[in-house]
Amino acid sequence: MIPHSSALLYTQVLSGSLPLIFVLSVNTLRDKILWKALLAYTVIFVAMAVWIKWNDVGVRDYGSLFGTFYLTLFLMVFVTLPWLQARINNPSSPIDYSELHGYIWKNTITVVLTLLVSGLMWGILSLGAGLFKLIGIDFFYELFFQHEIFMFLANGLIVAIGVLISRTHPKLIITVRNLLSLTVKGLLPLLSFFALIFIFSLPFTGIDALTDKWSSATTLLTTMSLLLALLVNAIYLSSDGIDKKPYPNLIRYIINGSLLVLPIYAILSTYYLGQRIVQYGWTPDRLRASVIVGLSLCLTLAYASAVVRKNNIWLHSLGSINKKIMWLIAVAVVLCNSPIIDPYRISVNDQMNRYSTGKVSPDDLDLFMLRFDSGRRGNDALQALRSDVKFVSDPRRKLKLEKTIIQTTRWGSFGDDDKKPYAAFTPEIARKNIQLAAGTPSPESTWWESLPKDISRGNNLSECYLMANACVVTTLDLNNDGNKEPILCNFSAPKEPFCQIYVQRAGKWHVVSRINFDDDVTKDKLDSTKIKDAILNGQLKAVPKEWSDIQIQDTTVHVSYYNLQ
Repeated sequence: MIPHSSALLYTQVLSGSLPLIFVLSVNTLRDKILWKALLAYTVIFVAMAVWIKWNDVGVRDYGSLFGTFYLTLFLMVFVTLPWLQARINNPSSPIDYSELHGYIWKNTITVVLTLLVSGLMWGILSLGAGLFKLIGIDFFYELFFQHEIFMFLANGLIVAIGVLISRTHPKLIITVRNLLSLTVKGLLPLLSFFALIFIFSLPFTGIDALTDKWSSATTLLTTMSLLLALLVNAIYLSSDGIDKKPYPNLIRYIINGSLLVLPIYAILSTYYLGQRIVQYGWTPDRLRASVIVGLSLCLTLAYASAVVRKNNIWLHSLGSINKKIMWLIAVAVVLCNSPIIDPYRISVNDQMNRYSTGKVSPDDLDLFMLRFDSGRRGNDALQALRSDVKFVSDPRRKLKLEKTIIQTTRWGSFGDDDKKPYAAFTPEIARKNIQLAAGTPSPESTWWESLPKDISRGNNLSECYLMANACVVTTLDLNNDGNKEPILCNFSAPKEPFCQIYVQRAGKWHVVSRINFDDDVTKDKLDSTKIKDAILNGQLKAVPKEWSDIQIQDTTVHVSYYNLQ
């Protein structure tokens, strides 16, 4: 979902969350607790949406900004909804963790069933549309996959089916829960065994083996911590594990041992993430990772303490621990989507401070992170760099900055929005910035006007507009028809120079060939500077092919004599 306006964003947030909370919680419409909770959710979600919308600067690549927002919104609902469900069912008595545990299972199974129904339904719709497409009827394909209204309605129906199944078939939910509990019960000892032997292996291999793999080490270590805690919690209150220990002594000792060493995983994750931050600074992703690692550290320390505490019931204190952790997660989600813990402000300020103090060179400053991952503050920093003398002193850096600012997607696209003419891309600017090779007359005006004027991924000549003398144009008669074809060469990237050959057909100019100077033969003989100098000095010439193509009747077969090179 790509928000195009504030109204659409608020509609998506509220329509995607409040009805779901309502149908999963409602017992009677007269329940004041339900309506008060919905009002509280509305206030919190609108406040979060206002903040994320303020950070939006019109970039269409929302992978980090809005994608993370919707993910945290889902997490917020997931950890707080069980509290609302339990309070509605027991409005006067204290909430016991066993109730929360049951609702967590129920909501999780509802999500799984909804995803299953979604996969089956969209698979059937895709099959039906594909069959009709075979016989030339595109109506169903366009209806199912090109109309957002239908997609919203279909997905709403899928969610309704999933919720209906979970609320009207409690025995099915219990059966699925028992099946999943048995599966988890069998997998937990295996995961615990790996958690133990890995820690026991570190004294022999040393933690230096992980130093070169900071990013993956942090991810894997944190995943191990959270997954082990998740599986332990899943079987903690299983149907046969409430009043008795669910495992034999030996296996239970292995699981207890793995819980005792879990803080080591979290500490190592903290250390390696800290090393990454010290070396490269804060980014929004690293700040979110630090929040996750911090929560992981709190969780693992608490779970280790549950093992140490003696009680007749195995891991008896996990209930109170999990209740606190759930609220801690909810608070962290709200704070990370607010000006209090603002990942974009912290990251941009840190990166620009590292740049101003010389810790980061101008060439190493991550412009894409500022443009696409840091919202309004990152784009304000890019605008400030335009007037930074040190940064724009290098024409190539200035070019990269300008290209980054005008891009609306991270990698460029072929979308209609990026194919709109850009104001700075005019034939007059192209004539001014593109050099003519010695002895080359200026190509006719129709060729200049045919150059691409958009910023889509298909336009690889934007440097010719934005950077003086980055491109050279020359002409050669390449087919012996007496007319010289324009050849435009781009040298903005010294390691990847290329030329494009143009031919006029039916009054329009077309690129008929692209020459890349990155093959082994050319690289051994010429570098980018020498190629550019040769073309500027008029040393480019056409060479007839030594070996001919083959013609069979009226059909010409182009032959590549690759073994002769």
